Amino acid sequence: MDELEFRRRAYADPNDQADEFLAAAGDEAGRAEFVQQLQAMDRQLEQVLKVPVPEDLADRLLLKQNMDVHQQQKRRHRWQLATAASIAFAIGLSLTLLNAGSHDLGQHALAHVAHEAGFTNVVDEKVDLNGLNTKLASFGGQFSELPGQVYYANYCDFEGIRSLHVVMSSDQGRVTLFVIPKQNEMSLPAQFADKRYHGIGEDRNGVHLAIVGDKNQALEPVLRQVEAGYQPL
Repeated sequence: MDELEFRRRAYADPNDQADEFLAAAGDEAGRAEFVQQLQAMDRQLEQVLKVPVPEDLADRLLLKQNMDVHQQQKRRHRWQLATAASIAFAIGLSLTLLNAGSHDLGQHALAHVAHEAGFTNVVDEKVDLNGLNTKLASFGGQFSELPGQVYYANYCDFEGIRSLHVVMSSDQGRVTLFVIPKQNEMSLPAQFADKRYHGIGEDRNGVHLAIVGDKNQALEPVLRQVEAGYQPL
């Protein structure tokens, strides 16, 4: 189960007991904690919704029925919001890539960072060198040392290409590194930008390395640091 589907399921029902959801929660670091946070929020909401139960049995039964209906409506509304958000992102990303050229990985990287900003700006999974290299191994590469503090490292999708999404520190704040396996029809510009972000890219040992940051961040030193530590297996 990919990250987008997992988060959609978690937002819809953090207490989902389906086997595939429980298995996905243990697949990647940070997922179980994320589900636990949503479950805690769900419990808090249930506490807020509780009202004193009348002594009369008929009134108690009626209240319980109303609360059960409310819970069903709340879960359905949350599912609808998650589904609508997924559809909106898919449409927005498709339009962005259509306007920029569907084979331009730079524009895809910018759209990806913009969509994930609310999550990646605050997440800290404290990824160590071994954890990062475990994920990099499937791309035929590794780091000899961490290129700064790594807050997040997980797989993502680039036009159907399984890639690696890394959020790391720099002297000017968080930046995003994408490691994308090379495909003949795909290209990564040396520089790319939109109104909010800019990025630089370079090919290295069978992969595209793309660094994306805010407009005011200097990315060349970050790319040089990444290149110095990145090596093929």
